[in-house]
Amino acid sequence: MTGPSDTMRLAVVLPRNMHYAPDRATSIDLCARDFVLHSRFRDGITVIGGKVKWPFTDVPYIGVEDIDKAFGPFSFAPVRAAIERANPDVILVHQYPPAAARIQAGLPRIPVVLQRHNMQPRRWVGHRLWRDRFYRNLAGVIFVSEAARASYTGRASSAVVYNGIDTRTFVPAGEKEPIVLFAGRAVPEKGVEPFAEAATMALQDRPGWRAVLALGGGKAAEATVARVRHHLGPLGARAEILADLPHPDVMDLFARAAIAVVPSVWAEPFGRTALEAMTSGAAVITSGRGGLSEVVGDTAIVTGSVEPADFAAAIARLIDDDAERQRLQAAGRDRAVHFFDIRTVTASFDDLLAGVGGLDPDAHVPAAMRVPAGEGPLW
Repeated sequence: MTGPSDTMRLAVVLPRNMHYAPDRATSIDLCARDFVLHSRFRDGITVIGGKVKWPFTDVPYIGVEDIDKAFGPFSFAPVRAAIERANPDVILVHQYPPAAARIQAGLPRIPVVLQRHNMQPRRWVGHRLWRDRFYRNLAGVIFVSEAARASYTGRASSAVVYNGIDTRTFVPAGEKEPIVLFAGRAVPEKGVEPFAEAATMALQDRPGWRAVLALGGGKAAEATVARVRHHLGPLGARAEILADLPHPDVMDLFARAAIAVVPSVWAEPFGRTALEAMTSGAAVITSGRGGLSEVVGDTAIVTGSVEPADFAAAIARLIDDDAERQRLQAAGRDRAVHFFDIRTVTASFDDLLAGVGGLDPDAHVPAAMRVPAGEGPLW
């Protein structure tokens, strides 16, 4: 075949600890589902993951009992059976290198591509060599940002495919509200406490504005949430904490919020929250850690710091400067539409997978999938 085809069977294998369902879907679940819904191969895609009661029903889903234990030397049979039932031309494995390596070893005639959603920790050489053996026989490894790929030391060819978002579904509200929003898990690495301190500093003398926090994490986050409430105390009723909201409700908050803060303390591999804020027309303030700077470009205030005082100064600046706030709202939305719309991203991803599967050997390598100098393309 010398031209592109819309006929290919693809098995998408989710990692452990996922929940491919409308309730409690993780960011990886959402990324996987976004790709599936917009892929030109949609009719030939089967998603495989842990058993859930009510999975998304848009495409065939095979739930595997105890998938957390399914990639050991003696426990691969359920996953093999699910993949064989899907009968794929290519297998796309999300996140977990040992799972990708086990699948490639067990089904060597089918090319396996691994999509990594996080950074690889830089550890001692022996551990790195042990870890890199998982990549050895894969058809390729895809990272969600250049920052994430920079940590890669494996031998398999690599590429970058940014996460996408449906910019037609998620749009700004007709009129923005005076809300400064934080949305994310209530864990230290997401910077929720620095945000709470910063919001209190900035909003105490700006009575027309309020802080809203959409926090995930369930019972495990209770101690952090208690500290956050303490930080927000001086704002009284102008600070609101909403727990474990469904994703559509979070997106509604982004659509209404004038300002969104992504104060991540750790190096975010991508920064989906920033993209959700941008496409919803919120002016973004971020630490810029990891892949966040790649997502926002020059359309956000990047503090380069995780100090509450720096976030507070940025919040105050955008509240007090209507023109600058509106400029960043429009610029962020334009950037999301131009670079990260799910249709654009998925079309590029499809081209890459078609090349891996041998369906389109002459396919052009999209700019977003450049491989490092000296490496060949994935196919």
